[in-house]
Amino acid sequence: MKHWSRRFGVVLLALGLLVASSAPVTANWSAPTPTASLWDIDEQLVVPYLPNNETLAGTGPWHGTVTVANASNFPVTVDIAKADGSPITSVNLPGNGSTTLAAGTLFGSNPGGGLLLSGREQGGCASQAVQEFTKTRGTPANTADTIALPVPSGVNVTQVVVSQGTTLYAAPADYTFSQVGTTLNISWAPAGAEPAGGSAYSVQVAYDFPCRPARLSAAVKLMAPAPSTNGRTSSTHLMVSGYAGLSRASAVGSTLVAPIAQANYSGWKTVLHVTNVGSALCSVTVKLYQHPSGTQTHTLTQAVAAGATWNLDLVAAGVPNNWLGTARIEGVGCQLTASIDRIKPTQPWGTPVNMALTNLALPAGSLTSTVYVPLVFQAYFDWNTGLAVTNAGGGPATVTINYYGTNGNLITTKSLGPIASNSMDFDYLSGSGGQLAQAVIISTQPIIVSVDAVKYTGGGADVGQALTSMGINGPLTLTPGLPMPLLRVPLFQKQGSSGNDNSGIQLFNVGGAAATVTLDFFDASGAPQPPSPLTVPGIAPNGAVTIYAPSQAPLPANFQGQVRAAVTAGGPVVAITNNVNYDVQADGSAAFNVATGQRALRVDFGKAANKSGVDTIIVAQTVDENGVQMPAQQILVQGPAGLTITTSPAFTNMFGAATVLVKGTNTTAPVTVCWDLNTNGSCDASEPQVTQSMSWTP
Repeated sequence: MKHWSRRFGVVLLALGLLVASSAPVTANWSAPTPTASLWDIDEQLVVPYLPNNETLAGTGPWHGTVTVANASNFPVTVDIAKADGSPITSVNLPGNGSTTLAAGTLFGSNPGGGLLLSGREQGGCASQAVQEFTKTRGTPANTADTIALPVPSGVNVTQVVVSQGTTLYAAPADYTFSQVGTTLNISWAPAGAEPAGGSAYSVQVAYDFPCRPARLSAAVKLMAPAPSTNGRTSSTHLMVSGYAGLSRASAVGSTLVAPIAQANYSGWKTVLHVTNVGSALCSVTVKLYQHPSGTQTHTLTQAVAAGATWNLDLVAAGVPNNWLGTARIEGVGCQLTASIDRIKPTQPWGTPVNMALTNLALPAGSLTSTVYVPLVFQAYFDWNTGLAVTNAGGGPATVTINYYGTNGNLITTKSLGPIASNSMDFDYLSGSGGQLAQAVIISTQPIIVSVDAVKYTGGGADVGQALTSMGINGPLTLTPGLPMPLLRVPLFQKQGSSGNDNSGIQLFNVGGAAATVTLDFFDASGAPQPPSPLTVPGIAPNGAVTIYAPSQAPLPANFQGQVRAAVTAGGPVVAITNNVNYDVQADGSAAFNVATGQRALRVDFGKAANKSGVDTIIVAQTVDENGVQMPAQQILVQGPAGLTITTSPAFTNMFGAATVLVKGTNTTAPVTVCWDLNTNGSCDASEPQVTQSMSWTP
């Protein structure tokens, strides 16, 4: 470890913000209707709250930036919307590229709020795999009708279904189809039936090359009192914090659990940012439970409009000084997401002051009884870690914490509890020893864990640093037929003339065998940079390895880009990443969990106007961790008795797409599409799958 890692204690968790690789562009794409496109892995990212020149806990003004990284090798367009889905802007990212947008750019002079990020492939692909057109039959009989296809040249029609009302026309007995460029010809020359001249009929089409989704990761960086436009910080800043954007499935729920809340407790003040990402007004209740009893002491309510954020300052709301506990955020039938800022503007014993931490509240249903912590400190160059373990279950929790050295050896085991429901307990690693370690936390109840690292003592500019991350829910198991999910770091920075921000990554092998990880570094333009590919072999079970920017001599100075890490042997592996700049006047540290990317199944369900007895086209598309199409994959479509399913199993083409026809008579039924990874002819629970209700009525 070099000088930075000594001072920072190898505090790894970067949120990072990348140099903007492209300017915002006007959105020029919209999904055709009626078509539904679903993914078994939700690629929409959620940013619960991005401040824009706002005062928090009496400090600030606070500003924010969001960095978006394209984890695919192909160019994508990323749509950025407010929390209610109202579009703000779109940005184009090259393959493996990234960009950073400031809150002032996104919100103007208005207050900040939540964001929704989603994207799709650019270029010669069909924005939807299935489309339906209404065509008027020409005259005379036995002639052809033409349809202008709204797809780029080179995208081919693979399937056509023609109907009128409940009449299904057959090919080639009634019609044939051909394609010239982007024109589809429906020829009624065959001797069979055809619609009457001048009457309207329906044409469903399926395409061979649907646009793939953008495989994205995002990082949010918060800074006060000056803004940043590119994710770099400097001596103009007093405090820095941040968090990683989450998938919608990981971030949104009707009941959220906050791991820790403080009302001027040892100088720490908490502001909850509760954002309604639903489409309707939500009545939100925040319940506060005091440590250590878990007794509910306060109930706070607020009606939150669709897309709005409730910024709840606990002290301003009347919670008494020195209150410490946890919070549950509830909105019946609502879609909520939340972040939690904890800021220390004052210190009971004087200094240091102006420290900031940011946690996320997570959906109660997503919490587990096993949690991984990739990095903890015990007196490591004056850094110490405190684990706040909150019991999110319905009964008392007994907790075991196993601490491991970077070589994988067990250092010590500690026990907590019993912890009352909705309460918390702590393990604070102070004293001597100078150790880096990892932890596995096992509980008898679901838990949520805040991992706080602070440096209250020592000398130099790094005194007064603070960062936090979230414990990672486990246990992690590998899905048969799938590799270890790809680890995505949206920002990795190296100091230079552009600033002294530095990043590190901590890789924690939570598997039972030695792991090998290969890392690739891409600058904001998407160009690979040395030392790519960087192979790290032999990470021991329960062991860890640090990748620190200044220690990577081949990595160019001023580097700012993303890192992707593939586990090529052993595993699973979890990770955190850090970002720190000691030029910041007080606290220049931020910590962020590393997102993962897995193979995914996209399904486009045709919506052929609810016609009884008429085939509906379904197109399934398979992509790998980087969004690359997967050919020759077995796809199953299953439904209840009475449905007619044509060509199941089906096999994906060179573009990873497969087409299946489904038909029902006077019925509404669930239809399941799955990626049959083990080719056993059934949709196993561990396999990617999507279910949608489909209707065939007169």
